[in-house]
Amino acid sequence: MVRFGVAGYPLTFTEGSSGKDRSKIFEWVSKIGLDAVELQMTYGPRTKPEKCIEYKALSDDFGIRISVHAAYYIVLTSDEEEKVSRSIDTLNKTYELADLLGAKEVILHPGPLYGGDEHEVSARFVDNAGRFVDQLGSSEIGLFIETAGKVGQLGSVDQILSLSKQLEGVHPCIDFGHVHARTLGTLEQSNNIFVLCNEIQNFLDNNPLKRAHFHYTPIHFGPRGEIQHRAVEDRYPELEQKDLFGKAAVGERSEDGWFHPRPDPVAQALRILSGDFTVISETHNSQETGAKLLKENFFSSGQHEIKRTSIAL
Repeated sequence: MVRFGVAGYPLTFTEGSSGKDRSKIFEWVSKIGLDAVELQMTYGPRTKPEKCIEYKALSDDFGIRISVHAAYYIVLTSDEEEKVSRSIDTLNKTYELADLLGAKEVILHPGPLYGGDEHEVSARFVDNAGRFVDQLGSSEIGLFIETAGKVGQLGSVDQILSLSKQLEGVHPCIDFGHVHARTLGTLEQSNNIFVLCNEIQNFLDNNPLKRAHFHYTPIHFGPRGEIQHRAVEDRYPELEQKDLFGKAAVGERSEDGWFHPRPDPVAQALRILSGDFTVISETHNSQETGAKLLKENFFSSGQHEIKRTSIAL
């Protein structure tokens, strides 16, 4: 089954009649025709256990799939033992709450390169993540490591697939916006989106115990990659050239004036994939808009001929 959903609590929800009660998110998502929610523990696993149990019951009632995004400050690429131990402890606590929620996916940013050699940093990640996996033991919850939007982070498509292959219980999370930003605009060309999805399907075919998870947003990027997530309807002339912290943000511009990748070719390319997976929209302050467009296009798309091209992902 393929599911489409939202990251966190969209503005339309929080400013609506149900927004004061976050437990209403599952009913709200169901009513608008979606079936997944990615709960954000990006600042730490702070949700109370009893609230997780309540959310699981509600998600079951409304047929909503829950995934969890782990804390940003988990860094398994670090060479500092204290940071790694703290990160593993945080990840263990996140898994405990994910289990109560009934989640089967915990999403994690692998971490920065710290200016180091990517092969050395990748090996360090394998060692540190391996420690966590060994401590965890058998679990139905997968650790989904996410492609990074900035070039100074561990997280190209090739790196994510290689790391996932090496570690039991670790799977790829492909963020189309991050791939577009990191590769400085390659997904403006629709065919490259199809090439990417074909690569993911080949990975899954060759690694039958692996799963995949997806994020989507159009994105504003600069020479070093990601600057901002954008809404589907945003165009470059409307963008005030500042980043989310109010600093000047000099970015690249697309040929057609839209922020890419666009939802329709992403949805069409996802049809290449077999099996169960979830697609989470992270479009700026409009997650439900991105998710609904993806779902509509996915179920109405025709077939697409894949032309092989050479792109560094």
